[in-house]
Amino acid sequence: MLFFSLFSCSETKKEILKKKNRKEIPYRVFIRTSILYKEKGLVRFFIYSPIMEEYPIYTLFPNGLQLFLYEKGKDKYTYLSANWVKSTEKFFYHLKGKIIIMNPNGDFLKTEEIYWNKKRKKIFNNLSTVIYCSDGTILHAMNGLEASEDFKKIRLKNISGIFPI
Repeated sequence: MLFFSLFSCSETKKEILKKKNRKEIPYRVFIRTSILYKEKGLVRFFIYSPIMEEYPIYTLFPNGLQLFLYEKGKDKYTYLSANWVKSTEKFFYHLKGKIIIMNPNGDFLKTEEIYWNKKRKKIFNNLSTVIYCSDGTILHAMNGLEASEDFKKIRLKNISGIFPI
């Protein structure tokens, strides 16, 4: 005597997806992403990222990115790289891991985590941050910094440094 039994799942894929938080599932994933954005024929920014994941309310770069922000009407740019980036509604960025930001003058910043509020044009953190200036000045902000995104205004917390004479 042979006995056959059929089993089936009571939930379909659609029901499972409804139960899962939709924020956790990217609706688009891009591999080896290069984005070139222009306004009136002029390059405004260029992004390269190994992986870019788009979610309903944020974009994630889990393997980091390299960003070149070009100044209007000039061949100068600000360079930014980080190992992990989360962009929330294109106004707020959370960056982590081996962050380097270099301005057109050759000054650069190194830290492990930073927040960038594009609406207010500010960057900030509460972690150790080192700024290397092209004139040889090295500044250590032991408790983080607050700065304008162009680094023209900087407030360093618990600072020490080396100044050339």
